[in-house]
Amino acid sequence: MIRIGYVGINTELPSASRTFRLAGYSVQRMLGTSTANLAALQQILAWNADHGIRLFRITSNLIPFGSHPVNRGEWKQALRHDLAKIGRFIRDQGMRVSMHPGQYSVLNSPHEATHENTLRELAYHEAVFSLMELGFDHKIVIHGGGAYGNKENATRVLVDRLVELDSRVLLRLVLENDERVFTARDIIAICKASGIPGVLDVFHHRVLPSFSGKGIREVIETFAPSWAGARQKIHYSNQEPGKVPGSHSSRVDIDAFGSFYAEIRDLDLDIMLEVKDKQESVLALRNVFHDLK
Repeated sequence: MIRIGYVGINTELPSASRTFRLAGYSVQRMLGTSTANLAALQQILAWNADHGIRLFRITSNLIPFGSHPVNRGEWKQALRHDLAKIGRFIRDQGMRVSMHPGQYSVLNSPHEATHENTLRELAYHEAVFSLMELGFDHKIVIHGGGAYGNKENATRVLVDRLVELDSRVLLRLVLENDERVFTARDIIAICKASGIPGVLDVFHHRVLPSFSGKGIREVIETFAPSWAGARQKIHYSNQEPGKVPGSHSSRVDIDAFGSFYAEIRDLDLDIMLEVKDKQESVLALRNVFHDLK
């Protein structure tokens, strides 16, 4: 069985990503905005449940400045009941959620400030899941980071820093290949060295290919053992016409997805669809491919 979901926002509903400028920060404003974001997230999840969508990526902006030093974490106590309620809904509906820190979360950065910021960001994401009382099947996805002029050394630093992470963060973490530095082959090697799962991003793999001679099904199957029996997850998107290589499309290319789906439809997979029209592409695909869940 293959399930498919989408990322961050629902284009028909209020955003769960509302924020404000750091200069205007106050605890009261942070909590008020966070409360509105949590209410919006509940609406999105309820919409998903009504439409049979069980896979969703929660925005990292749920709690404004959640990992910034200006935020001393008052939200953890003030919003714990709201977060636990959302977590119960996710569990009751059999949903699987994830989060994906942004491009400035770089574990192997040679800059200590960036590394420390990344650790705070990962701790924030883990706190959201813990307060939702969700198990470790609900994951935090990050990229490998940069090469910094010496990819071999950057890889060693990444592995060292992965295994040094807080145990709860490490149990949540999965690594994803990118379109510039770390190929699918690189990522699965790092996953084997660190003991964490790997998410194959199909689009990134096509922009920056590896595993010469292997078809996409074979590459997906190469990643499967890293999940240690848990349900494997991958990312899928298409190239936006006329944009630089690696630019995600506004909507899914149904014909291209159909060719891909024909190769993998008998596998047990969760597919996160990364397109700009969000739930609309999920519904469009399910309207064509009726065995998609």
